[in-house]
Amino acid sequence: MSTAIKRGHSDNLTDVAPAAKKARESETAEQRVLEIIKNSGNKGVSDEDLIRACPVLTIEERVDVVNKLITSNAITLHKVKDTLRYKYKGPTTSTPGDANTEELVVFNLIRDSGRKGIWIRDVRIKSNLGLPRLKKILKSLETKKAIKAVKSVAASRKIVYMLFDLEPDSSITGGAWYSNQEFESEFIEILTKHSYKFLEAKKSKALKNTTIRSPLVKYNTSYATADRVLEFISKTGISKVRLTVEDIISILDLLVYDGLAAKRVNSEGKIEYRSTKTLLNRIAVSFLPCGSCPVIKRCSDANQLNCLNCKHMKIWTTI
Repeated sequence: MSTAIKRGHSDNLTDVAPAAKKARESETAEQRVLEIIKNSGNKGVSDEDLIRACPVLTIEERVDVVNKLITSNAITLHKVKDTLRYKYKGPTTSTPGDANTEELVVFNLIRDSGRKGIWIRDVRIKSNLGLPRLKKILKSLETKKAIKAVKSVAASRKIVYMLFDLEPDSSITGGAWYSNQEFESEFIEILTKHSYKFLEAKKSKALKNTTIRSPLVKYNTSYATADRVLEFISKTGISKVRLTVEDIISILDLLVYDGLAAKRVNSEGKIEYRSTKTLLNRIAVSFLPCGSCPVIKRCSDANQLNCLNCKHMKIWTTI
């Protein structure tokens, strides 16, 4: 009898373990997607944006997460230029019910400051309250978990106040490049190396592609957007913090400044990057060997002399 009971208990544990694990994974996915949508601001996020930012999620998982967030009123759905976009609904912190008039004045000033917060000096000036009284009010609101104090990386002694459930703006926290108020130079170096590695692999693959004969097409396909680099970095798992496209752009721009990458705007208006040994200091058209070719008038697809067998063009595409 007791054996049967123990066995049944063991079977229940076996059934519960995978379910608990799945629930934890689902909760993590929800937090990840919500953070992405929250950081997008008024622009919102499309399904394509979520696919790029969360490549590990299946279609079913992504739809399930989005539906849960909409049902819980955490996000809203909007149609922008024939594209559906998800937007963060905003903080859930409400005005403290037992707040007095002075506390309401201070609370509203802090709420209006948004994710960047407000300095105590500015609160004092706008509220016309004395400093001792203001400090007591701030302490009271913090105790009620209506607001919180956040240190700014711009000035170690500067503290700003914002609503309790708001995520501080990157200008306050320093974004992905700061941890506990310390600048993560080693982390930036690692990301820079991996980003350059991706651009090098992208260029190498394009140049070695025998199915593409046109040097110009090979050259164009050797470029990559910051979104693609972010997708690669996310899959490597080297970052313990969530990186944004803007973070990757700042890393790729470092490569450009160091002369290790070139930067351009494609026909769709998107910025692209390509690994290179030198910066492109001239206009792209003048950089083509065709611009200074003495036999350019004889170059044609109908002649033996054309860009497909031009040795100068082949050298140029390997730069």
